[in-house]
Amino acid sequence: MTTDELKDALQNLFRLEVKTETKTSIEFSVRGNYSAKISIKELKQIVDRLNSLDKYGETEIYNKLCYEVAVGFDSFRPTFFAMRDTDAIEKEDKTTGVKYILSKPSDEYLIYIIEFLYETDSPDRRNRNPYFFPYRIERLFEKRKTPKLLEIIKELIPRFYTLRITSTNNLKRTDFENLSFAFLFSFSYNLDTSISPLRFLEEVSRSIRIRRIRRASIEEIEPPKRTYINDLILHYQKGISSESIDHQFLSFYHIIEHFFEKIYNEEIVNEIKSHLTLPSFSYKREKDIKGLVGVIQKRLKYKNDEFQINEPEALELTLKKFVVIEELKNELTQFDNTLVEYYKQHEVTFSGGNRVNFDSNNFEEIYKNLSNRIYKTRNSIVHSKETDKTRFIPFRDDKNLLREIHLIRVIGEKIIINSSTVNA
Repeated sequence: MTTDELKDALQNLFRLEVKTETKTSIEFSVRGNYSAKISIKELKQIVDRLNSLDKYGETEIYNKLCYEVAVGFDSFRPTFFAMRDTDAIEKEDKTTGVKYILSKPSDEYLIYIIEFLYETDSPDRRNRNPYFFPYRIERLFEKRKTPKLLEIIKELIPRFYTLRITSTNNLKRTDFENLSFAFLFSFSYNLDTSISPLRFLEEVSRSIRIRRIRRASIEEIEPPKRTYINDLILHYQKGISSESIDHQFLSFYHIIEHFFEKIYNEEIVNEIKSHLTLPSFSYKREKDIKGLVGVIQKRLKYKNDEFQINEPEALELTLKKFVVIEELKNELTQFDNTLVEYYKQHEVTFSGGNRVNFDSNNFEEIYKNLSNRIYKTRNSIVHSKETDKTRFIPFRDDKNLLREIHLIRVIGEKIIINSSTVNA
């Protein structure tokens, strides 16, 4: 990334304006009210340092003397930071010359993330739904007497922490990786806090994208006007708080699953009513009674001393009852305008879940393929047998599962809202 590209990214992603620009510095402002200067020389040095580092996967940057990786917590701001004046914890092993810094990212890593956000977002969507709203930046400016632009941006990005490791001796990337896992385990073990390295930058950008299409300020949130089903809220909270991608998927799936038995039984009752009220039906004809019994036997299977419903069909019926396809499509597009086309063109690689063409006019087909995609993915996570070719393998398949998370999360949200009641 060049300094000119970085300047353009800062303006577009953060709604900053160039107030003044000289040969030595650029002064950015927010709606003309607050401003902060940054040295062009400093920017160039940061970009040069970043360009000199090697990258591994999506989240690791390093050379022989330093290493940095994004990390995730089980809460927005861990309790061990809340008891300190700064979001930084430093530990040094003087024997080995290794230093650990758990904190907001370095300037180099910040630019790395900005580059990712800028390259993976379309200009049209940035204009329609900005990542960060000016009033949030203004408030951060207000808190600081001498605001530093990059430090403010680090505060803007939610859940954005990294682990930096430096060494006085040359180390390989794998050595740094082993040290990072050892350090994070020590913290988790002693502080009873889940903390782990992230593997995909989408895990950082996802919460940003969610906020851009929702209310981003506490002041804008209004008292609830609906009453929701408590069990669904618990599953939802578990889904958005979990750092495990497969656990997220299953938590959102449980929201859908909550209605399976009720909706499926309603469908059977309606079908029986339909047969009973046909003008051709007579309870005196054995043929008609047997036909009715056949309907029930087809819909309910007796196993292990109980009747079992057809889960794939129950899933499809639940989607039809609570989810409007056009609304789902629109919300997916707002979050990421590549998702709808992705679901159209790709099966779920590890589960064989169906392609879903949200542009089709055949809604029956959409619901059927959508339920198939979700159900097969759920089964591949739950039934991960060694001999199963469609089993989900953690870490290897996480990248592909990430594409399914927002789909099932939005579906879960639609079900929570559409099954609620308006407060009197």
